[in-house]
Order: sequence, then structure tokens, then C-alpha cells
Amino acid sequence: MLNIDKSTVDFLVTDNMVKEVENLMANHFPKLDKVVAKMVERKVDRVYFVACGSPLCACQTAKMLFQKYSDIPCEAYSGFDFLDNTPAKLDERTVVVGVSHYGKTEEVVNSIARAKEAGAITVGITRDPSNTPLSSTAEYVIGYGAECIWEIHLLSTYYIACKYINAVKENSEVSKILDDMKKLPGVLAELVVSAEDKSKELGIKAGKWPFIYTVAAGPLCPLAYKEGVITMLEFTWTHGAMLNAAEFRHGPLEVVEKGVPYVFMLGTDESRHTTQRTINFVKKITDDYIVFDYADLNCDLHPMLAPMVLFVPLEYFYYYLSISKDHNPDDRRYYGGLVEY
Repeated sequence: MLNIDKSTVDFLVTDNMVKEVENLMANHFPKLDKVVAKMVERKVDRVYFVACGSPLCACQTAKMLFQKYSDIPCEAYSGFDFLDNTPAKLDERTVVVGVSHYGKTEEVVNSIARAKEAGAITVGITRDPSNTPLSSTAEYVIGYGAECIWEIHLLSTYYIACKYINAVKENSEVSKILDDMKKLPGVLAELVVSAEDKSKELGIKAGKWPFIYTVAAGPLCPLAYKEGVITMLEFTWTHGAMLNAAEFRHGPLEVVEKGVPYVFMLGTDESRHTTQRTINFVKKITDDYIVFDYADLNCDLHPMLAPMVLFVPLEYFYYYLSISKDHNPDDRRYYGGLVEY
């Protein structure tokens, strides 16, 4: 196992997570309230999120809130998808939220510019409040000044979704999500301390696997893609793919055998039985599986907050998976521009 100082690894952002979440809630939620007020004033009837990579996964999760708890149409686009297949409905009654940590992702910036030209309300969620292409282009800018992008992006997009859903027609489940979001700093702070040892054990176990299939359903699907594809490929250099448990019996079950490893993410929402059915099948064939179960964390938060909470044990898991393979998760082959993309 690679012997490195964990505090020097940029990939691992658990230490500063709680303060960053608290700062977002105290100082940036009021700014998002102004965005929601403008959405109400304009009678917005369509919401688009535009992002790439991990930010896109956060947006896809927030999209589910609109789909599950309202009749407000919402879509989450990768930047080039928005530009290549720009939706026909794009006007003053739409809002387009672009999310980019550094504010330099060209396809996100260009999407916001196109939406602005069409008269849409445009919002940029990014680290720096000024002097970036995104902050210079968007009408409203949330410059969060944080590094734990999964929590920050998810909270920001969730807050927009929940506040606007309730502004249009109040929903008790959405109100419960908003109330439980206030408890997140305490829950995350406890997990930063308590989750590491178990995740380390599991990461070392998984370090022996040459590839991993990651399986989830419902609101955990975007997190499963973020962790099982983006994080695992980019940061741990482990081959793998993300599979939707709802589709597992329609193809993927044929490759279940001894020596084929799985990581499951199991929520407490209505889709729990779907993932559990897949777990039960895999358990009959192989012992090479790991389950991250939201219920095991006993945090008593709304099921739709599972992606925010499970992130902590998963962050530790993929860190230890990487170093158990003697790989520093901060090392990159191509992000430095050695090969033009």
C-alpha cells in the first residue's frame, strides 16, 4: 500500500467539508432565495441544469426532485449536449443553471451565454464569484469559495429545486428535505470521524479487484456514476462501469460469476427493493461485493439526502482503494494537457 500523508491529498476533502457546508447555508442560500424570487416573478415553467462530470451528477440528482415532487419540467444536460441539442423551449420563462467549479468549462459557459441570449434567467454556480468566464457570463453568480464540490453543488441545486417547488405549490416531502438539510453539518461532522476505519477496510479489500461494477437505483444513480465511473476511473485508475439496478436483470446479470466484483449503493427511498433484489441475486453467485447502505448510518434524514450522506464513507473508500493499488489519487495522465483533447 502506498504510504502518503493523507492531509496532502487534494482528492480527499472531508476535513473542510463541514465548514464549507455551513458557510454555503449561511451566506449563499440567501442569494439563492433571490434567484427563486426572480423565478416566481417570471413564472418560470422550465428548469435546465448544465454541467459536466461530478457537477452534472449533482444536477441530475436535483432534477429528480422536480420530477418526483412537482409537475415543473426539468432536465440536466452535459454542456455539449445542451449546445448540440438545444431545447426548443428556451425563453424568459426558463431558468438555466450552469455549474462549474473553476468556472472555465467552455461548454457550460457557452450554454449559459446561449441561454442568456434567448432571454432565460441564468445562474452560475462556481468557486470564484468574479473573474472567470462563467461568473462573467451568468446573470446571477453563487461564488461558494469551497473545495468539497459534491456537497456544495448538490446542496445548491437541491436548494433551488426545493424552494421553487414549494413556491409554486408547497409539498410536505420537500419541506421535510429542507428541514433535514439543516441537520447535515452535524451528520457530516460525525461521519468524518466515524466512517473512515470501515471504509479503509473495504477499500483495501477492493484494492485486490482489477475492475468493479457499481450498482444503484433511484436518487443514488447519479452518485453511483460519479463514484463508480468518474472517481474510480480518474482518481484510482480502476476499470469499471455503473449499472442501474432497475435494468440489472435485462443484460448485466449474465456476467455475474465468481471473480466479478460489485459495489452497491443502497438507499431508503422507494427504489430500495430494486437494488436489494440485485444484491440478493449477486450474493447467490459470488462473495465479491460491498454494500454501502444509507440505513446503516442511522442519521434519520430524508431518503433524498442519501447522496449527500453516503458521500463521506465513499470518499474514504475510494481514497483507500487508490492507495492500496499504490496509486496517488492526485496523479493524472492527461489532465495536465500532455495530450490534446
